[in-house]
Amino acid sequence: MPCQLRLPRLCDSRHTYHHTLRHAVTSRTALRLFQQVRHASDAAKVAEREAAREAIKEKARQELLRRLNQSIDPNDLSATLEAHRESNRASVIHQVPTHKSDPEVWRPNFLNALSKPLPPSSKSSTVRAHSRSGAPRPYEYMAKRDIQEKDRSKQDTLAEFSETVAKTTNEDDAYQLKKMKDAALLVREQRAAVDAELRNGQNYTRWTKFLHEHEKPLMAEIPEYDPKDRQTFFDLIRRVYHIIVREQKKAKTLGVLKGPGILKGMASPLLLLYSSVFRPLMSLKGGNDPEPWNRRPKNKGYSHREWFDLEITKFAEWMQLTPSEKAARAKLTETLLELVPRAAPDTGAEPFGSQVTGLTMPNSDIDIRIYEPNFNAPRQQDQEFADKEEKHAWQAQQRAEKKARMIAHLSKVQSHLEKHPDFDQIEITESYYPLVKAVHLPTRLKVQVVATKPSDSSREAIKSYLEELPHLKPLFLLMKTTLNLRGLSDPWHGGFGSYSLFMMCVVALKSAPLEPVKQKPFNSISDDFLYILKFWSRFDTSKKLLTIEPLGSCQKKLWATNEEIEASKTDFALSARLRLAKPVAYKPYLLALQDPADPINDLGRSGMAISDLQKTLRKLHRDLIENLEDPARKKNPSALLKGVVGRCDRFFDEMRIPVDLWGEQFVVEEEGVDGEGREEGNGEVEMKDGGGEGALS
Repeated sequence: MPCQLRLPRLCDSRHTYHHTLRHAVTSRTALRLFQQVRHASDAAKVAEREAAREAIKEKARQELLRRLNQSIDPNDLSATLEAHRESNRASVIHQVPTHKSDPEVWRPNFLNALSKPLPPSSKSSTVRAHSRSGAPRPYEYMAKRDIQEKDRSKQDTLAEFSETVAKTTNEDDAYQLKKMKDAALLVREQRAAVDAELRNGQNYTRWTKFLHEHEKPLMAEIPEYDPKDRQTFFDLIRRVYHIIVREQKKAKTLGVLKGPGILKGMASPLLLLYSSVFRPLMSLKGGNDPEPWNRRPKNKGYSHREWFDLEITKFAEWMQLTPSEKAARAKLTETLLELVPRAAPDTGAEPFGSQVTGLTMPNSDIDIRIYEPNFNAPRQQDQEFADKEEKHAWQAQQRAEKKARMIAHLSKVQSHLEKHPDFDQIEITESYYPLVKAVHLPTRLKVQVVATKPSDSSREAIKSYLEELPHLKPLFLLMKTTLNLRGLSDPWHGGFGSYSLFMMCVVALKSAPLEPVKQKPFNSISDDFLYILKFWSRFDTSKKLLTIEPLGSCQKKLWATNEEIEASKTDFALSARLRLAKPVAYKPYLLALQDPADPINDLGRSGMAISDLQKTLRKLHRDLIENLEDPARKKNPSALLKGVVGRCDRFFDEMRIPVDLWGEQFVVEEEGVDGEGREEGNGEVEMKDGGGEGALS
């Protein structure tokens, strides 16, 4: 006997109940008819859900466009600030009576608490409240993060679209959602960049005032603040820090400075903090011809990672020197090795850098080390000291005397270079390691004659790591170029020299985990490059010290434990590690990286721009991942490395062409020398660039 049942059924997002009549039937014809009606109803519901999903997607697009079109103009600071003020005024939450609220509008829970008037002395209010008359009432601020956590899930259309995509398997929608999130992140980064520019401008003004008060006379004029001029920005930090170090030494001599070395009353501990900025590529103009490394794999079904592997490999091959360039560098090195002993008979000269390691860059300097082979300096073991102060005074005197002798030798070298017709722009620098700089006119190559200590241990360490890590050399060339094109490779301006960068690549590659999905004994070269970017963009330099031998990290701290002090008495590497682990006063953000060849040497000591470097690498990593995950990226003819090195071929061609032309006349002779067993490697890798302001670039 047929019966009727009424089943409540949810039809839409407003939870409105429609009642559908369902009959218990026994006839086959009636059953078939009922199934057709039900299938048609299900199809209509699927279409309705698809339409709703598209509507949500379109709503998210429109919301994103609205956010992107906000008046954020990096070139007009005043307009940007006014836009921020308008946004802040619009974000004030007014008290709205509950009985006047639209029932369809979702109201946060904390607004319900404002339905009743707040007592003047109340401290429980968490938002800014206004009375109905418009007069301000006592209020408390709720943290922005708390407001975002409560409101975003309900009101943000991007979150709504994200929830919709999570319930489906549509790859196009998932990628489109990622692009929209990246665009929203870009908006936030633009606002953060404006705030960082304001803070850096205030810091610049503070440092300028400090120098006018304490640097008398001024070493150099201080220009107006320019957000794009990061070299001058870090020059001011260096000058301020030199004054602080000078005053620290005076205070220690008087016995009034103890602990972390903060000069109370003179400089705040936060004086040298700054806001990091992304370093863009330098502008390189030229034709529309493709980059020399812009190649695609031959197989049609190649993956994005295979494509990226090929580009990195081709880039490293293009960076290798031609036979003419090698011959030109070898001839110039030979000229300098003959000139230095002739100018200063009591000295010897030897090349150092990539002449022995094989790491070559087209813009590398020619580095010559000058030393005193026959000078017998008094040994510390033969001296007797009453206390540590007397010992330190003797050591300082010996260093000063040696520096004075080497400056005298370098002055003679400078005079001979000035008389030579092939050299120009000759100058002597009395830095931590004194040096003479010049430019070779036929090739425009820079040469440096440096009074530095031997680099045998560093050279052996480089050779060992190159043999251990097959991807190290091409990735070092790529990273060095990345920093070169962004002004981050000069230690004098807060960057990282070649030796420091080389060891940074080593510690990242030795820490890189193997990809478990690929089941290979080693990662691809693109995997390793992405991991280097990821590792250094996330590493907390303010809290940890890194070591390579042994590989690991430890916490930065001012004081060592008793156990560590006892163990360090018989372990020199541990003793040096405890010393390097102490945060630098006024610059706690500096990278602490122990040199495996010289445990007491801190390779990150001169890298004041570490925050800029990390922010830059973070963005490069995110952009590369986005390109590698883009299903339509193969249709784009540009190289995957475009955002990393840009058109650096134009940058290097200007340097390589004159070197190549001048070196052609020496190619045959150089090939004959190579046949007798002479090493071909030429170029530049600094052996000690983390050891003070005299670090070579």
